[in-house]
Amino acid sequence: MHFKGLDLNLLVVLDVLLSEKNVTRAGERLFLTQSAVSGALSRLRDFFGDQLLIPSGQRMILTPFAQRLVGPVRAILKTTDELICDSGTFDPATSTRSFTINASDVSAIVVPTSALGHIRELAPGVHLEFVQHHERIPEIIEELFASI
Repeated sequence: MHFKGLDLNLLVVLDVLLSEKNVTRAGERLFLTQSAVSGALSRLRDFFGDQLLIPSGQRMILTPFAQRLVGPVRAILKTTDELICDSGTFDPATSTRSFTINASDVSAIVVPTSALGHIRELAPGVHLEFVQHHERIPEIIEELFASI
């Protein structure tokens, strides 16, 4: 979603970049490739007309403008999180939601086997689907960000 020309998904990337001051570590935290985070940083630089992160010896430092963004960006994301999380409570006894759980081969067998009876008792209408795409997680997340 775009707001006044800014892809709002980039605010999540910006927050992590401002915190990590490192494209590779930001990518690891976001489960994105270094290339995807670098591309997001490029779009953020274009939008704000500021380098945001600049090399200083072996590390990156925030520009003065980027330093001013730290608090407001974090506040926007915190407020958004509170709004989304406060939009209703989850009642497992009445929920009919579906959940997709990405799990390894072993987890896809062990977790449902040991927890299924308890889940059926507490959340009889909930549907669980176990998938095994673990080696593609960063790629899947990157595709999701690209489609938003």
